[in-house]
Amino acid sequence: MNPIPYLRSAVLIVLITVAVIPAPAQVKKAPMVAREGSWVVEWTPKSRQCIVRFYNNRQELIYQEVVDRPLNIARRQTKQNLNIALEQAMYVWNATHRMLTDRQWVAIQFERR
Repeated sequence: MNPIPYLRSAVLIVLITVAVIPAPAQVKKAPMVAREGSWVVEWTPKSRQCIVRFYNNRQELIYQEVVDRPLNIARRQTKQNLNIALEQAMYVWNATHRMLTDRQWVAIQFERR
């Protein structure tokens, strides 16, 4: 009795099983989106200042701040910091319904890190 045919069959079964079972690929993380409201970062190429504006769900301006450094909005940490500042602005907006400016919420978020 020759064991080679059994070995070939076993290898073939293993290869087919590995090929059929889907291997988990790199899964992209869900984009960081605020629960309510939105933010916009505006800057000019010649200036190092950014203007960060926060809006509620009805697209009303609720907070605005001038930041003295460029913000890389492609970074996950930057988006997270802006979302935290947005939550603070939404909390104050829901309590007072007044537009505030330059409370340094964005600057404080970037100073902590």
